[in-house]
Amino acid sequence: MASTTEDTCQLEKFIVTEQEEAANAVSFPASSGEDSTFQEVEEVKMTIKAWSYGFSFWIIPVFSAIESEVAVKVGIVSISDVTWWMPLYLFCNASSQILFASNSDLFGRRWFLIVGNILVFTGLLVIGAGVNTKMIMAGCVIQGIGAGLAQLAAFALPELLPNRLRHVGIVISDIGTWLDVVLGPVAGRYAIRHGDQWRWLFYGPAIGVAGIVATLYLVYYPPKHPRGIPWHQAIKNLDYGGAMLYSIGGSLVFSGIVQTTTIPASDPKVFGTLVSGFGVLVAFALYEHFMPLRAALTPPHIFAKDKGREFTFPFIAGTISNMGYFATNVAFLTQVEVFWTSPTSSLSYTLAIILPQNLGLPLGQVFVGLFGSKIRHWRTQYFVAIFLSVLFGTLLALGTKHNMALMMVFSFLCQFGFGYQVPLSMTFLQFGAPQTELGVSGGLAGGGKWTGAWLASSIYTTVLSNSLRNESKHKVPAAAIKAGLPAADVPALMIALNQGSDALEKVPHMTGSILAAARNSLFDSYTIAIRNVCLCSLGFGVVCLIAICLCQDITPKMTPKTEVFLENDINAEKNKYH
Repeated sequence: MASTTEDTCQLEKFIVTEQEEAANAVSFPASSGEDSTFQEVEEVKMTIKAWSYGFSFWIIPVFSAIESEVAVKVGIVSISDVTWWMPLYLFCNASSQILFASNSDLFGRRWFLIVGNILVFTGLLVIGAGVNTKMIMAGCVIQGIGAGLAQLAAFALPELLPNRLRHVGIVISDIGTWLDVVLGPVAGRYAIRHGDQWRWLFYGPAIGVAGIVATLYLVYYPPKHPRGIPWHQAIKNLDYGGAMLYSIGGSLVFSGIVQTTTIPASDPKVFGTLVSGFGVLVAFALYEHFMPLRAALTPPHIFAKDKGREFTFPFIAGTISNMGYFATNVAFLTQVEVFWTSPTSSLSYTLAIILPQNLGLPLGQVFVGLFGSKIRHWRTQYFVAIFLSVLFGTLLALGTKHNMALMMVFSFLCQFGFGYQVPLSMTFLQFGAPQTELGVSGGLAGGGKWTGAWLASSIYTTVLSNSLRNESKHKVPAAAIKAGLPAADVPALMIALNQGSDALEKVPHMTGSILAAARNSLFDSYTIAIRNVCLCSLGFGVVCLIAICLCQDITPKMTPKTEVFLENDINAEKNKYH
């Protein structure tokens, strides 16, 4: 009993201290770590080898390139099954970060990263061995949960570097994603043409992840108690109620949004799922705000600091900014598939068209890593990067069959701006909370990022499919009838449109002029559908730009101080908590 009372008094004293620190101004106090720059070169090399962000992101560019082909390989039963693959990964990733990242402030980062990579390893094996769509869905769930934990590297690595290089640490942790976005689509498109070789797109990375798990286990020893709270006390303080409410509400909203890709949004099933889900999320928000929680998933004081300028507005901007990547993928890759290539196009030709877009993101991150500290004016850099991404992403709405080169330039510039802003977005968010709550801010940042991703994936896909359906059902029949097709054959034409050229040629009374008219009207329908996607992304982009203007400048926080050292480092004694 006396021990419990002592622990409680110690915890209450700690909470008061943390709340006082959270209420302080933007500057971080100097400490014994301030004179430190980098840790020993060899240790940094080992740490960089251990980071696992890239492998956990791998399935996104791969499935973006060959998702439908993989579905055919494993025997697709229903198109609705495939529409769940990427959203499942993205939602599980976001939820994993929100639910578990904050707990790394209590129990240390080490085992969260190790377990996360074990789950990524398992998910890759399950997808690679998939014999049906359900099995691949299961793999996406496992992979998503593991990825959310593995991607704690986005703040677990930067905290080992001086604050002034926080953005560089994020760039380093993202290096693996550069290979993903450049090599993933290329490897995917080649492998899918050679029988079951596509399975090695997942078996190969799984082998790499196994090496990462071993390396993490051997060399990564961060502090076990980042907040200085004993584990037995931390377990009692976990936000069990918040985790339950978020899991239920988030799952319902996620299900409702994904369902809109296959059934009308007005369907009672969709409406009921969304309403109940948002209702539970409102209950979650109220619970987090009013309950006296000691380890809340979303601590109110973080969102309230400086009237939201320190964390809330960066959180809004970070959530929305990630949606631009998926808008460009939907718009530009649809243009490539529909306007500029055909089933007979060579693979090298297709890859040459998409290469500039794939290079934009890594080049943007390289530029901010090299020149960000020289330019300074961090908020201005953030605004300009998002402005470029929004501007050129919206200009993809001008795409037609006849301006491929211009659209390639626009897609590159859009992705360059997106890549430039990613480290800045994460830096703003990580500086929105004290070091002892970095897991909270990092988890919310990652959760917001991937929530924006699965929202974007679902919203833009829905906009594209609904717009295309609405436009084509009017334009294609009218054009075909005008070219001489009997009205009685229009239903057969509409069915054949989704089955390729061979099916179109078998439509009764089909002629070359009718076929050309139908295809041109379908191109017009795609043009309008893609335009709607781009205009939809513009609306989100404007909100993001406004949020950036309201963010607090982070220049005073870009100090030489190093916040954390590994416990197997020569500077380990400088850690406040061990």
